This record gives sequence, structure tokens and C-alpha cells, in this order.
Amino acid sequence: MDGKSSNSLATFLSLHIRTETQHNYTMPSNKDRLYVALYARAGAAKMPGGEDEYHWGLVIGPKIEGETEQGMRYHAKEVMTGPGQSTWVFEEKSISLLATSMLLVRVMVAKVENRERLVDVLRKVPIRQGQKDWNCVSWAREALEAAGADGMGKGKGRVLGTSRTEWQAVRDAVMWYVGSKKEQHRWDGTAGFDTKYAATYDLLDKKEIIP
Repeated sequence: MDGKSSNSLATFLSLHIRTETQHNYTMPSNKDRLYVALYARAGAAKMPGGEDEYHWGLVIGPKIEGETEQGMRYHAKEVMTGPGQSTWVFEEKSISLLATSMLLVRVMVAKVENRERLVDVLRKVPIRQGQKDWNCVSWAREALEAAGADGMGKGKGRVLGTSRTEWQAVRDAVMWYVGSKKEQHRWDGTAGFDTKYAATYDLLDKKEIIP
């Protein structure tokens, strides 16, 4: 990340996230991480904020990533059922943590305290078939907010440890980060980035992990 982009990103985050409540719990440092992941998609954005220029999902992965490590992706996926017809389905899928041509950025938003319960929360987020303007962004928002609400509980059953799940702050940070990577030519092969792993930002510590 060049100095200009780094400074602008830091300024943005300090202005937009400083009022966010950060839920802190004592926990082992090797807990899984929860990411908001953005993927490339075809078609023009229709949402006023341009969020649907990208496909949105949530990814659970280990803190320490290696070439053979696997994560799990959870998202709402649009499936074509016929000419001009489609339906939304929920998908959970084991994925490689290495970058693909479709995965653009990840933003780490939480440390996972109870993975089994988190998965249960994500599975219960409804697919709102037929609801006007509902899409993968809508699902990601509802899923993250549900996990955050459950994560505010106490005791061993809580879903999340340290986390940032307030949607507007997360959405703003994710869109800013993907925009900064686009400005830096992260994906067009002209800037010399190592694209083996996806660009990754840690929203808890406000620092880039993988440029």
C-alpha cells in the first residue's frame, strides 16, 4: 500500500469507525476469524451506494493461513432456473484460502468464540425470495447483524469474541478498502502485487494484513 492510500484509509477508518462499540472478550489468540469477502461479479451496480458491483459473502477461516488450509464460505447465491428466471439459495462451501480470480478482498470483522453456534446462526438467516431489491448484500448484512447480536451474550455460548458488526461501519470500511485496492491496480497485473492470497484488512486492529 503506498503512503497516500495508507494515510487516506487510516483517516477514513478513524472518522467512520471510532464511535463503533467494540466487543472485547478474553479469548485464546488462535480462534477462527470471520471475514466479509467481496467477489467480482458481472453486471452494473443498481444499489445507490454501489455495493452490488460486487458479490458479498462471509468466510470463516483459521487465524494462521497456509497453502493447504481450508475455510468455509456462507452466502446467498443467485441460481438461474431458466431463460430470464432465477432463484436465491443459501450456500455453505469449503473453499481454499488461496486467492481466486473472483475473490477481490477480505475484511476481518470478528474473532470466533463458538464456531458451531455461529454456523447455526448463519444457516438460519432467511432467504427472502421475491422481496424487492433483496440480494446477497442484504443477506450478508442480516447475517452479520445476527451474529453480532448473538455475540453480545455472555458465557461460553456466545458466538463472537472481539468484533465489529455494526453494518454501516463495516459496509463503509469494506467499500473503502476495495476502492483503494482498485486504485492501486491490485488485480490488473500492473502493480507487482503478490496475488497468491486475497487482499486482507483487519478491521479490529485497523491494519492491512495482506496488501
